[in-house]
Amino acid sequence: MSRLHSHYADRVAVVTGAASGIGLALAKSLHGLGAKVVMADFDPDALAKVLAGLGSDTSRSLALEVDVSNAAAVQAMVAEVRRYFGRIDFLFNNAGIGGTLPIGQATLAHWRKIVDVNLWGVIHGVDAVLPLMREQGNGHIINTSSISGIVPFPGQVLYNTTKFGVVGLSLSLRNELAAEGIRVSCINPGLVATAIFGVPILGERINAAPPPGAIAVEDAAWQILDGVRRNRALIVFPAAVRWIYRLFRFFPGFTERHLLQKHF
Repeated sequence: MSRLHSHYADRVAVVTGAASGIGLALAKSLHGLGAKVVMADFDPDALAKVLAGLGSDTSRSLALEVDVSNAAAVQAMVAEVRRYFGRIDFLFNNAGIGGTLPIGQATLAHWRKIVDVNLWGVIHGVDAVLPLMREQGNGHIINTSSISGIVPFPGQVLYNTTKFGVVGLSLSLRNELAAEGIRVSCINPGLVATAIFGVPILGERINAAPPPGAIAVEDAAWQILDGVRRNRALIVFPAAVRWIYRLFRFFPGFTERHLLQKHF
């Protein structure tokens, strides 16, 4: 804990998708570690509740209504954070939507929605924050992908496409920006107990319990923050999905035949 506190205390961290799920857990954990936290989300009512829940010390927190699929809105977010706190040390490009949908049921409207949020949302964040981090000479960009961004699980072609894109973007940026003192990491979680399972690509939210074995968002947040502190390129968790990833890397044919098709 002391190492995490020293890494994040008094630093400015921006978290998109901060009103629920992993984003909310990250915002709360960062605030508890002494960071100055900017919570961005498209839901202003949920953001207000989150901000109120952080307690009386609001000098270290800021809530902003932002649609990450809108480039101008993300640019305005970065400008407001700079005006308010003067810098950005960590940008967690976390906002995203789920997408378990067989390809035969997918329409172009589905494709546009999920790409706009999951991939363009990350691109907009990178584009907006990079000039500031270059001016600072440092910073850390953390992009949320998924285990589905490194292992092609069946039934998730649309989701997998966006998340593989986030991984490729992150690893390429990591290599290109290292000499400038800017770090880049990519989050690749397995099942986490959030409401994402009840949010379709298009349509109204439904009540859907997380699958068995999903880990708590608080556990996910701590594993992410420790991985960022260690400057991991890919932050893959929990342990079970790390094994799936390793199997797929070294034995792709075996994994496809005996694991992916049978158990997912």
